[in-house]
Amino acid sequence: MSQEFEFEENLRCYFFGLNFSKDKMSKSTGLAGFSIPDLGIVFRSKFKGTLFECQYAGLLALLRFIDANNKSFKGIRFEILSDSAVIVFQVTQKKFVSGELVSSFRAVNDFQKKIPFKISWVPEDENVSITGLTEMPSIPSETDLNLEIEIKDKYKELGKGYILF
Repeated sequence: MSQEFEFEENLRCYFFGLNFSKDKMSKSTGLAGFSIPDLGIVFRSKFKGTLFECQYAGLLALLRFIDANNKSFKGIRFEILSDSAVIVFQVTQKKFVSGELVSSFRAVNDFQKKIPFKISWVPEDENVSITGLTEMPSIPSETDLNLEIEIKDKYKELGKGYILF
């Protein structure tokens, strides 16, 4: 029997992506991740790409997690928040996507057909996928959530990561 979660409002989820290079538009080692504070879930994955590719990787990891656990999230609407103004703008306005980001953008659009979510911008200090992790509850020890995630989609492989407890 799968565990179903119930929330009176939208379930808030956060994503981020970082590029450790001085030139944020060069492909270098970075980090992609997400958090779902109400469930105590934090995900981190090493990722190689530009700043925007790392940010898309964080969003796609979150959407893949939600999709993999769709039975537990039945009927829940998701409020996805990030400090990535470019990614939020591209996804909400559906324009200005450069060649390197097209496959990630298409993958997000595919998830929009399956997952009820809205995406909004928050300042970096309010993005709890980067900050505020100590304030999150721990995941219940008896959960049916699938916590094994590969960050990939039908357009390109994105990497592997781990849920942190």
